[in-house]
Amino acid sequence: MGTVGVIEGSSLQQEPSGFGVTAELGSLLPGGCLRAGTTVSAGGDMPLLLALAGWAAAEAGPWAVVGLPQLGVLAAQSMGLDVGVGMFVDHPGRHWPEVVATLAEVVPVLLLGGCGPATGRTAQRVGAVLRRTGTVLLTAGEWEGADVRLAVTRSRWVGVGAGHGLLCARQVEVTASGRGAAGGAPRTARLWLPGPDGGTARLTDTDAAEQAASEATSASHGPLRVVR
Repeated sequence: MGTVGVIEGSSLQQEPSGFGVTAELGSLLPGGCLRAGTTVSAGGDMPLLLALAGWAAAEAGPWAVVGLPQLGVLAAQSMGLDVGVGMFVDHPGRHWPEVVATLAEVVPVLLLGGCGPATGRTAQRVGAVLRRTGTVLLTAGEWEGADVRLAVTRSRWVGVGAGHGLLCARQVEVTASGRGAAGGAPRTARLWLPGPDGGTARLTDTDAAEQAASEATSASHGPLRVVR
């Protein structure tokens, strides 16, 4: 286990009803926030997972990440996570449910990578701990019985022209479904994730039209040719 910072358990006895996110992400969540004691699946999309975590941890304080060795300190900082109050458990092994349950006792926000199938009794046991402690669990992959299931149904990176440019932002369409308060008809939002400034913002029709026009202009120039 790699640990950054020291967390006092006595400082985590508060039980907030939820943790705030941007209005754009909030439109996908019941009550417009990440509700305490719930599980939210990011459907395998890492930028979405980190965006949720960055906003939640900014309000909640201490956080932990389990089974995401690719998430280093610099990457966490770039998403607004305070590494001074964060804990990293890169390789929890087959005992990951016990690791998650233990951390849920001391941190209000947990990120979970693809450690193994979260089905049946495993999901129920961990879910019971989350409801008791009020911890929000954000999972990179699928979680049986997740309160909220998010999925990026469309994704397009922008910034690259015909043989030039750099990837600088991404336009996505995110769909949300779930159970309980998150039940009912699926909700959809079009977002910049990340946007040109690295943050999250609503994708407008004007944004989409301007990008399409830019791509059409680049395509009209044709591919690069070697001139001898």
